[in-house]
Amino acid sequence: MRDDLLKDVLANLKRDYGFKEKGAWLQEGRCEQCGKKEAYARADNPWVVKCGRQNKCGADTHVKDLYPELFENWSNRHKQSREEPNAAADAYLLHARGFDLAPLRGAFAQEWYRDPDLGLTSATVRFPLPGAGYWERLIDQPSRFGKKKARFSVGSNWRGHCWLYPKHDMAALARAGEVWITEGVFDAIALVQKGKVHAVSAMSCNVYPEHFLAELRRLCGELNIATPKLIWAFDVGAAGVKFTRKFVEQARKDGWRCGAAQVRPDGEGEKRDWNDLAQIDKLEPSDLDEYRWNGEITIAATATAKALLVYERKRLESFPLTFGGKQLWANFSIERIQGELQSLLESQDPEFADFAALPFDDQWNKAAERAVAIEELANCTFRTLYFQRDPNLEEGAYFLRVSFPNGQQLKATFTGAACSGSGDFKKRLASVAPGAQWTGNQYQIDKLMQQQWTNIRVVDAIQFTGYSIEHEAWIFGDVAVHKGRVYQPNDEDFFVLGKRSVKLRTSERMLRIDYDADKLDLSWLEPLHVAYGPKGIVTLAFWCLALFADHVRREQDSLGFLEMTGEPGTGKTTLLEFLWKLLGRVNYEGFDPTKATSAGIARTLGQVGNLPVVLIEGDRNQDTPHSKRFEWDELKTAYNGRAVRTRAIANGGMETFEPPFRGAVVIAQNAPVEASPALRERIMGMHFDKSLFSAAGKRAGEALSRADVETLSGFVVHVVKAEEAILAEYRKAFAKRETALAMIEGVRNGRLVKNHAQIAAMLDAMAATLLKPLPGRVVGEAHDLIGQMLLERQRSVETDHPSVELFWERFDHIESLEDPRTERPIDHSLNPELIAINLPQFETRCADLRLQLPCLITELKRLLKGSKARRFIDVKSVKSKTGKTVTCWVFANPPERQQAKAKERF
Repeated sequence: MRDDLLKDVLANLKRDYGFKEKGAWLQEGRCEQCGKKEAYARADNPWVVKCGRQNKCGADTHVKDLYPELFENWSNRHKQSREEPNAAADAYLLHARGFDLAPLRGAFAQEWYRDPDLGLTSATVRFPLPGAGYWERLIDQPSRFGKKKARFSVGSNWRGHCWLYPKHDMAALARAGEVWITEGVFDAIALVQKGKVHAVSAMSCNVYPEHFLAELRRLCGELNIATPKLIWAFDVGAAGVKFTRKFVEQARKDGWRCGAAQVRPDGEGEKRDWNDLAQIDKLEPSDLDEYRWNGEITIAATATAKALLVYERKRLESFPLTFGGKQLWANFSIERIQGELQSLLESQDPEFADFAALPFDDQWNKAAERAVAIEELANCTFRTLYFQRDPNLEEGAYFLRVSFPNGQQLKATFTGAACSGSGDFKKRLASVAPGAQWTGNQYQIDKLMQQQWTNIRVVDAIQFTGYSIEHEAWIFGDVAVHKGRVYQPNDEDFFVLGKRSVKLRTSERMLRIDYDADKLDLSWLEPLHVAYGPKGIVTLAFWCLALFADHVRREQDSLGFLEMTGEPGTGKTTLLEFLWKLLGRVNYEGFDPTKATSAGIARTLGQVGNLPVVLIEGDRNQDTPHSKRFEWDELKTAYNGRAVRTRAIANGGMETFEPPFRGAVVIAQNAPVEASPALRERIMGMHFDKSLFSAAGKRAGEALSRADVETLSGFVVHVVKAEEAILAEYRKAFAKRETALAMIEGVRNGRLVKNHAQIAAMLDAMAATLLKPLPGRVVGEAHDLIGQMLLERQRSVETDHPSVELFWERFDHIESLEDPRTERPIDHSLNPELIAINLPQFETRCADLRLQLPCLITELKRLLKGSKARRFIDVKSVKSKTGKTVTCWVFANPPERQQAKAKERF
């Protein structure tokens, strides 16, 4: 292994798994599978990490699966030169594929490919092909090219031919006892070098190698030798199995002796190809024997033949099997076999004349073939793909694929209860698979599940869309981003992110993203600025900040809320709907908390991670009863990313579930939020009006409304892919912006400074990375607006709550109507420095004057304790101007009011 790559691999293994280097070995590492510190690997060539608990775990993990990012940029790490023209290709074949290069010299070359559609380039490993042309494998971040990771040259005539290993010519293949036919070139190399068999590559599983077989038959005839046995060794999966069966049938008709090889019977299970198995030392003679048997199971012509193969190898009396798209059950009764055996021994039929001379095992197997009873358990087949669990709730379910004989397939979850009882399984199967019927019994379902659950994969199923801290990845549903790499779900609907497997728990897709790695369309930036000016840019900056909400809270403990206010018709809805398109969500503005139940609000707040949560129209009906209003103060804990609601877990215990808030709050409504000072300090306010309205702005707004989500939705992937660069710029900008905002005259609240510095820093980070087309003038205007927002918020938090202001307005009005000699003064205080108010009397006086109370009296009591203009002191008994003792709310009387009252008396 090259020194720099070896250094990186060793450093990562020691850091992440705690390996200790002891001589030629790495030892005492944590096993990825079982978690025990008994994993080991070779220090000089740590390709494979093995678990020392062979009987209890025995996991073999390739280091390439643990750190795929180290095995991607081959041409950057290994520079091509005149002395080493194949430097990257050599390194790729040696380190990524584990091949011995000496026998391959001259059979490949390093070349360069540029995709005409994507405009992307990559170094390649190119192999010349028979029939003219070549095949090449892209080796620099091949995931960027989608399904174009490997390609044939235009006009190449490879169909029907096979690629031969350099040291194997046709004469050597003709003299071989058997020839393995694989799909890929790398599979053939792996089988030759590690499996020690003769192997060729058909280069595709769906092309019959007629020219190769014709040449092989002709050469065998010339040499006057028997043709070798063909072992069809295509990849795991439906396509490989389908064409294995088809080509075996075709080759046998052409007179070839045929067998097959599969990693697992019927091509089921984890998709490891022959090259993968070679790298974890699973191509030993005993392994190849197992793969041949798996192949025979796969191509068995009848259910009886398939059952007999299992019985001969494992001697099970009864077991489940599939054939012809149906779930079957085979039963080998000892009594029936013995009866058939005796019958055959006594038979006078000439067909069985030599039966008594056969070895006993052969006699027994022949009798078993006649005695086997096969019954149908279901008119379909089902395969447990994995167990999905919610790591937070300790809940899980099995994810099954149901297949019908006509090829139709569907996938669904089955709870543990549904898989454990025959009756429950029958009901669940019928409810998710139209026409599916289970007729088996409890014993049969138990054995079937026991067989399928051996070494079952566990997949984390998360409840929310977006960023998962545990997986360090954004899980958007149909695409995921992990450490700068974009992942697509595999055929079983989950993402394999290095060491972890993860999926969304729900099949519902909140976001529909159309991502193109090389097309970042920013043509909407100018219309956004024309239509909304700096307010549009600042809102966009907060939208991007929301995509890193968890990152920001981890480093800075909190993330401010953005409030968008303004009269109807000022464009708030158009702006929000456009910004949602950037994330792949269509025809959506936000949710109205006044229309939602308590549970609905909790679920809406908890269903995203590193995404915005927009609350709209929450200011309506402020005069409705408290129980029917949304309380903004419930969001205070969301500021720090803590749970907003707590709910019980229905498990009979005392456990509760408190999901942390992972998103970013946006409040969009006509009027500012009326809440406690503590909540208002968490808000950054932005007021929309019609001051920028113009013909050009109208056209720009309409252009944003018409913008196609398929064009825009890839923006979110481009942003989170640049996680490292954006966060580096953010950290650098935050300190500068926090210092600058704190120096604005009149700003005194550190929390407000921090909130606004966060959005300002993200604006700088985006302008320095993905939003470089933004002119400096536009960025400057946006920063000026953030400064204005900070000043306005500072003034806002220093004023009283609107209900408190209205209370004092009512108080002053009532007091102005009083006669100095009244026996019912609204202010009972004898001390001019204090104000003493009896609230029940205040309520009565308001009713007498037909003045509406600012809010419910219980709410008013809570708000009055935060009064700023007239500071609250206490609730106590005071001696009134009337000479009586009255329970009053006591406030400090401002000096200017004292002076005004003194002038009135004078």
